[in-house]
Formats: sequence, structure tokens, C-alpha cells
Amino acid sequence: MPSLIKSSDPSCSEPAHESNKFIACDLKLSELNAGVSYGGVFAGTVSNVHGTQIAERFSAAAHSYQDHNQLQRLSAASLLSEFSAAGYLLDIGAGPGTDFSAYHSVSQPADLSTQNPSTTVFAVDIALGMLQKLKQSYPDYLGVCADAQCLPFTNGCMDVIYSNLALQWCADFPAAVAEIARVLKPNGECHLSLVAQGSLNQLAELGLRVNDFSTMQALKAAFKLDTWQLLEVQLVPMTVYFDTLKALLYSIKGVGASVHVASSTTRVSGSTVSASEFTPRLRGRQDWQAMQAKAESLRLPQGLPLTYQIVQIRARRRF
Repeated sequence: MPSLIKSSDPSCSEPAHESNKFIACDLKLSELNAGVSYGGVFAGTVSNVHGTQIAERFSAAAHSYQDHNQLQRLSAASLLSEFSAAGYLLDIGAGPGTDFSAYHSVSQPADLSTQNPSTTVFAVDIALGMLQKLKQSYPDYLGVCADAQCLPFTNGCMDVIYSNLALQWCADFPAAVAEIARVLKPNGECHLSLVAQGSLNQLAELGLRVNDFSTMQALKAAFKLDTWQLLEVQLVPMTVYFDTLKALLYSIKGVGASVHVASSTTRVSGSTVSASEFTPRLRGRQDWQAMQAKAESLRLPQGLPLTYQIVQIRARRRF
């Protein structure tokens, strides 16, 4: 059986994390299968400073991620509704893990050396902390700490690729799509969801703004028609609700995202701040209460709304 793990790519930087508990990704599959323990996470590479910052932010959020991931669960349910897998499944931006048991039979790592029709999950995430959390719930998944823009796998080795609300953080989304095409087998499919432009408009009404997101058209354009057959591209609005403004803001921080203070609201305009800093002590109690009053004016029977524009892309790799 050919190796799935490729030698280190000189175009990528050194591994983002070093630890005697984690080994580099320039291994043959047999070496990976015979590793010190199946519970290990294999360290790949991060392609740029932006990626390192994303990795640090999401690792810091790993312990509380599942307390704030209502949107991720909602999006996953939609994305998985037309998903099936067998063979080698690559989950990019796996976070604390997705349960694929209803869509395949997960193989044990020992089965990697045999011809097995069941599914083996390779869980890639740029944040080491997320993969450590994943291994607690899914010990049979093979965790690889790597950048989506520099995947440490050989060409044409994956049967299907899944990514839920992760690739919008890539500095170069077309590069990530090119990597997906490289590692996907001919006729293999990718199923992706991404946050798109037009999301989180309620925050603008509170005098805040968040990360800039790409348009659906820009995301679609990354899929070159000589390489891809687009099966589905759709924009799906998804709204999550919160009891309090603090819970709403923590939902953004808790999943590793960030908000920015609009220039009209504070002297630290344009700087990136965490949701935990939106407290009376930072802004002043009067400002915080004014923001709460604005939020209450947006309240619906279900709670305070936060709406995301989610692009779902299903595509098949051409021969």
C-alpha cells in the first residue's frame, strides 16, 4: 500500500508545535500505523504567520469550544444531510471532532495495512489544542496538526473530504482548494461549508464588526472548472440565539473568532479584542449598558439573534 503521508514540503515552514509527544509528518503509512500510540497527534506545518496566529487562537478556545458551537452543530447537520463516506476520509479543520458513525463504519488504525472498505478518518486541524480535545472523544481518528494550505499527504490518496466552518480562516483560500484537489482521488468529492460575506450584521448594529469574509462568488471561483465538477453551491442563512449579550459575544470568542471595535465607539478603533474584554470595566458601565439596550432592541422570542451566511459547496474532482 502506498504511503499517505508525504515528505516535508520545503515550501512550508517548520512544524508549528514541538513536543516529544508528537512526531513529524514525513512518515510512511506503515510507520504511522506502528507509532508509539494510536492516541498520538502528528505534527505537520503551518504555512505563514497568519496561520500561526489562527492556530494559537483556536488552541486557546479548545477547552470551551463545545460550549459555544451552536452554529457549528447547525451547519454540520445541514452539510452531513447529503454526505456519505467510505475509504479514507479527511476532515479539514476538524476541531474537537465530528461523529461520522452514521455515515460509515470507522476502521481501527490497525486496519490501515489491509484492504478495508470501511472508513478511516484523518482529522486535520491547525490548532494542536483542538486535536488533543478530539482524541479524547475519537481515539480511533488519526490526528494531524497541519495547515489546510499545505496538507502533509501524498497526491490522490483521499476518497472524500469534509470541512465544516474552517476554511474561511485561510489566508489563501484558492491555495487550500488546490491542496484539496491534489490529495483527493479522481472522482472523489469534497463537502465544505464556510462563513461568507454578510454574516453577523447584528454586530454592526451594536457598533462592532468581525473578521471580513469572502463573497460566495469569490469562494466559488476558487474551484477551477477544468479540475472540478461543482455539484452544489448554495448560500444558507443560519441564525443562532442567545439569552444574553455576554453569551452572544462569548459565542464568537469561544469558537476562536474575533471581533473588532468600530471606530465610532472607542479610542482603540480597529484593534482586535476578545469578547471577554467587552465588560463595563473596559468600555465604562454606561457604554456597556447602552450596548445591552441596543441588543435588547434586537431580541426575538427565541432570544438575541446572530445570523451567519453559510456557503455550502459540494464538488467532485475530475479525472
